[in-house]
Amino acid sequence: MRRLLYIIVGIFVVVDLAYRINLPGQSPRQSRDQSSGLRQPPAGPGEVRRQERRPGPKVWTKLTDDWGPGAAVSKRHEFPAYDDPVAPVGTIRGRSSDPKRTVGSAFAIAENGVWLTARHVVDGCLEVGLQAGLRRGKPATLPADKIIIHPKADVALMTSSRTDYGREAFQLAGTTAPGEAFHIGFPRGQPGTVHSRFLGQKRVRHQNVEGSEEDALVWAEISRVPDFSGALGGISGGVVVDRTGAVIGTNSAGNPRRGRLITSQTTALKDVLRQSGQRAQDAPARGAAIAELNARDYPSFAKAAIQDRRVVRVVCVRRRG
Repeated sequence: MRRLLYIIVGIFVVVDLAYRINLPGQSPRQSRDQSSGLRQPPAGPGEVRRQERRPGPKVWTKLTDDWGPGAAVSKRHEFPAYDDPVAPVGTIRGRSSDPKRTVGSAFAIAENGVWLTARHVVDGCLEVGLQAGLRRGKPATLPADKIIIHPKADVALMTSSRTDYGREAFQLAGTTAPGEAFHIGFPRGQPGTVHSRFLGQKRVRHQNVEGSEEDALVWAEISRVPDFSGALGGISGGVVVDRTGAVIGTNSAGNPRRGRLITSQTTALKDVLRQSGQRAQDAPARGAAIAELNARDYPSFAKAAIQDRRVVRVVCVRRRG
């Protein structure tokens, strides 16, 4: 009788052990919970998470390889009017020259092939190409199939043919909280990024565009990558994100004497999305900060966004000959 009791107890211990260490024979529910592959819930407010990168081909690697922590430089001493107050209204002047070709930026906002940019990057172009494709390991130009222009704000939406892989689209923030921002794009046609602090809001009119007026945001540059001086022309249309990586605007204009950047707001981005019939994913209302999005490490985040073609260069052909 005692021997039979020992056998029963031994069987119970073996079964319980198998259940706990996930051996064959565990309960169906336990197996489903542990092997479902579901990701952990996102970090809550006030928490920090590392940026995630999807596998895929990388581009612009030679120009961004050294974009690591501490790579950013300050140009504060080159802005003689840096401390000037923000005027409540102003005019953004149009292009003074007549180039054959101009370069801007755009960023992925929805499924593969939907991009947001600044209106002045694509307005008046005979041809528009997004360097979102891939050919022999280098960015290949895809034609913009469709362009939707915001009636008042410096914002536009483009669609292109699907590219070689599905990159992660940016998410739109619900509101813009004053603080700091990170601007990513192609100043002077080359990869670049800027860290800035919020100064205020400004009512702006775009010269030579009838009826164009919007409430834009004004930012003061803190640092930039790479180390070059002067204007940031070409970063227009690039993405502006907060510390959580959510989109809080797109680059519209700048003032090199004041070290200022002017950006369109998310309300204008959402307007042009509705106008085009496209949809974007909303960012969590109180998402976790991304570890790389800080004053020292933000070049690493920008490097990934450009190498992964989440932010791409836009080429506009304005005239022939």
